Amino acid sequence: MIRITPQKPPRMIALHSVVTLLCTLSFCFTMATAAEKPPTYEDHVLPVFREKCCSCHNADRKAGGLDLTSYQQMMAGGNSGDVIAGGDPDGSYLWQVMSHESEPTMPPDADRIPDAMLNVVKEWILGGIIERDGVKPVAQKASSSLALDSGALVKPTGPLVMPPRLSLEPRFSGLRPTTIRALDASPHGDLVAVGSSQQVLLFQPRTCECIGVLPFPEGECTNVRFSRSAKLLLAGGGVAAKSGRVVIWDVASAQRVMELGDEYDEVLAADISADQRLVALGGAAKVVRLLQTVDGSIESEITKHTDWITSVAFSPDSVLLATGDRAGNLFLWESFGARHWGDLKGQKAGVTAIDWRADGIVLATASEDGTIHLWEADTAKKIKSWPAHGGGATDVRWLSDGRLVSTGRDHKVKVWKSDGSLESELGTLSDIGTKVAITSGKPLAIAGDWSGQISVYDVTKPSKVGGMNSNPMPLSQQVILAEKAAAAAEKAVQDILLEQQKVTKVEANFVSQLSAANKSLGAAGSEQKSKIVELEATSVRVKAAGDQLGVTKIKAKKAQEIVVSLGDMIKQSSETPEKEVAGEILTAAKKTLADTNTSVGLAEQALQESQAIHAAALKEQQSVEKNLADLTSRVSQLNEQVEKAITHRKSIDEKHMAAVKKYQACEKNLKKWQDEIMFSQASISKSE
Repeated sequence: MIRITPQKPPRMIALHSVVTLLCTLSFCFTMATAAEKPPTYEDHVLPVFREKCCSCHNADRKAGGLDLTSYQQMMAGGNSGDVIAGGDPDGSYLWQVMSHESEPTMPPDADRIPDAMLNVVKEWILGGIIERDGVKPVAQKASSSLALDSGALVKPTGPLVMPPRLSLEPRFSGLRPTTIRALDASPHGDLVAVGSSQQVLLFQPRTCECIGVLPFPEGECTNVRFSRSAKLLLAGGGVAAKSGRVVIWDVASAQRVMELGDEYDEVLAADISADQRLVALGGAAKVVRLLQTVDGSIESEITKHTDWITSVAFSPDSVLLATGDRAGNLFLWESFGARHWGDLKGQKAGVTAIDWRADGIVLATASEDGTIHLWEADTAKKIKSWPAHGGGATDVRWLSDGRLVSTGRDHKVKVWKSDGSLESELGTLSDIGTKVAITSGKPLAIAGDWSGQISVYDVTKPSKVGGMNSNPMPLSQQVILAEKAAAAAEKAVQDILLEQQKVTKVEANFVSQLSAANKSLGAAGSEQKSKIVELEATSVRVKAAGDQLGVTKIKAKKAQEIVVSLGDMIKQSSETPEKEVAGEILTAAKKTLADTNTSVGLAEQALQESQAIHAAALKEQQSVEKNLADLTSRVSQLNEQVEKAITHRKSIDEKHMAAVKKYQACEKNLKKWQDEIMFSQASISKSE
């Protein structure tokens, strides 16, 4: 991609101070390629330089600070540092631009150098950049394997890049968490890095679990940054007013691969270029240094800033570098050679964050004046800006779809549309927001604040899904807590077992009482049926006695009537024989009446006896009914008590199961921390 502006040469061409290193090489070069000896500078390479390059790169002009007229001057390099590395064409910037493998291509605005000439230069480099016959080859400098293809938009490829198992033993644990100053998420992996004192903590953002500790004995880790390939992790920091350093780890092995810089104050801002050739760092010295990963040497320095360097960021294609300071100065530079590209004017307070959009065309910045600005890199012009956070915006990051996430002094974490309009608020932090990072894939926003809390938000919902502990305890304390938790959980299981036994006994007692009550209820029911039959029988007897009494009374009444009638006949009769007959009949009738009256008395007595028996039977039946009702009520109460006892027992059973699971979890957690201590001790022994 080549960008051209009216004021500047194309962006991809204006990269290095050796812009005119090779003019046009048309020299028909047939020397040394077929020779057995490797080419030398004096016999084979210098003639090419004199013919095509020394008109610009000589002792008088020294374009880009480079003089190619002598071997010593060439080896001294130019303003950008060394241009040649013995034995390593790919690590030689001279070869990169000559062969068109890197921007800017040389000669500028011209065809590629013929292969025959390139082969001579390449053979000379491979042969050890020999000065002349009889001189030994120059030893190859220690080379780093970090460098990637220059100028390419690096994107993560292959499987997710994750570290191996690491020790969880913290190198520092305070009484409370410290302010989150360093936070970044891998562009290709379920991995978040958090810097703190003497360590970098690694987390899985979706579980919020700490999976490893990377030691940073250099001091306070003030910033962390994953490379765009996701294979490297950079951490910068140090000891305030004393020392500053940048460390690079290989993520897949979790091994330190490089230590860069030797500052006299802590590194406040650092980044690694996408091609992994350069590291930019800055701090209180107000100087941005660009260091070469090949050997740690200073490639160039930027001294234009007037205040502490607070943010640096390479473009995704490694071509440009954006730098910002505490006074609000914001500049763009060419990465190689640090040539000034443009001033980004408009922020009225300190620059707190810089982040490039994935295409490298636009960068976003956050400022202490509370605004977020978008800038077009090629023209160094502001596209738009808007007030984002009252009191100050502290960080801003691009989402892959062109939206942005930011945080600031208003404690808010916000999502912005590409036009600067507010889309949503993810949440409110417990203190001033300091840092924000975005995970790859389904995006999560990780936000840190002044109090040391780290919150994880789902950008799509939006909602808070968890938090990370930035101040983990030492493993020995974790074990002590786990032991106490396991002991408490075990005691809880025992207590619940005792309660379970009591409840089971109560349940069994109620069930036994219910069984006896049901048995009594059955017997009472049978007795009630018997009493009902008996009562019915006495009722029949009472009725029969009543009927008999009625009949007897009728007979007595008739006998009385006969006696009265005969008495009247006797009184009216004048004949003696008739009176005698009537008298005999009257005597017989009176006897019958007396017998009948006796029968009535007996019938009345029988009725009374029957009524008494019936009353007694009725009373007994009522007593049986009352007993049956009482037993029915008792059975109902016992049923309720049994149901309650069963429910209680089930609840205790559930509590017991939960307590057992908790105990098992505590035991598992205890074993985990015990295993972590053993692993940590083994790791230390292995490292020693």
